[in-house]
Amino acid sequence: MDLDTFLTTLYVLVDDWYKAEMQDTVRRQRGPKTHMSDSEVLTVALAGQWRAGVPWRSERGVVRYMQKHGRHWFPTMLERSAFNERVRKLWRVLIALQQAFARHIGNPQALYEVVDTVPLPACSLSQSQNWGGHWLWWSSRGYGGTRGGWYWGEQVLMSVLPQGAITGWLVGSAHSDDRWLLQALISQRQGHYGLEGPPAKQADRASAPPSHVGPLAACGQTSPLAYLADQGFNGWRWHDFWAEHYRTCVLSAPPTHAHDAWSPSARRWLKSRCQIVETAFAILTQVFDLQRLRAHSRWGQYTRISLATAAYNLGIYLNRLLQRPDLAHETLIC
Repeated sequence: MDLDTFLTTLYVLVDDWYKAEMQDTVRRQRGPKTHMSDSEVLTVALAGQWRAGVPWRSERGVVRYMQKHGRHWFPTMLERSAFNERVRKLWRVLIALQQAFARHIGNPQALYEVVDTVPLPACSLSQSQNWGGHWLWWSSRGYGGTRGGWYWGEQVLMSVLPQGAITGWLVGSAHSDDRWLLQALISQRQGHYGLEGPPAKQADRASAPPSHVGPLAACGQTSPLAYLADQGFNGWRWHDFWAEHYRTCVLSAPPTHAHDAWSPSARRWLKSRCQIVETAFAILTQVFDLQRLRAHSRWGQYTRISLATAAYNLGIYLNRLLQRPDLAHETLIC
């Protein structure tokens, strides 16, 4: 798909959805008439998430490109500061867009969702010490991710369908136990949000609830599906707690030394099913640059993640329109 076809198709999809679902719900602020429509702002912002097959390499770069070369697509393209302000005001719309297209591309016969966390590094550990926190006052030191190792920032929990669509996500402290984020997502989806959990064996920093979890609007809708997860989410106390309080089944392999340890074949089965969330994280990192948010505020952070997840789901939808593999985001634009 060439760039002109990509932008035109993306605009039509976004505009049709916006007019059908959001136009009457978005509050209008007093002031002069806006130069760009919300659909145009959303289209440019979503297109700006791509880092493969496009002539820009950043969100700032897409604004410069549209101002210089894209006037035939968006004649009233805004300056960067005004454009960024408009995008931030639409972050809840972006969450709704991501969830709407997750329903479009999801399989109604799916039996489970896969959950996992991925680091959101804010800066290096040395920079965090030199800056004394700066705008990253909410960040903390965490450990994990595909490559492992320590990092400074936060982490995001995502729930992914077997086909790859992202149905919900949450941001939490980097040092927090992954199960607290899953507790927040499950409880919010069930309509009883709370950071309560089973009694911990010992009181330590990792077992305490995160100081911040959000945004709750990004959790997604109530789901009767089971959740598959890696060993970071195991523990019979937590599993019994979720089953008792929310009637939710969470499957993760117990430790190999546990009395109820799974067989090697069962562990391989679970690992193969959980691979889809790792693939989603790889696409979000390589194609949409998720782990370089460069957000200076919580508002900006939510906006950036909302854009990346919405663009990811739209990418699956576009791939299906072209009868391409669902997760071929990197080669969608050429």
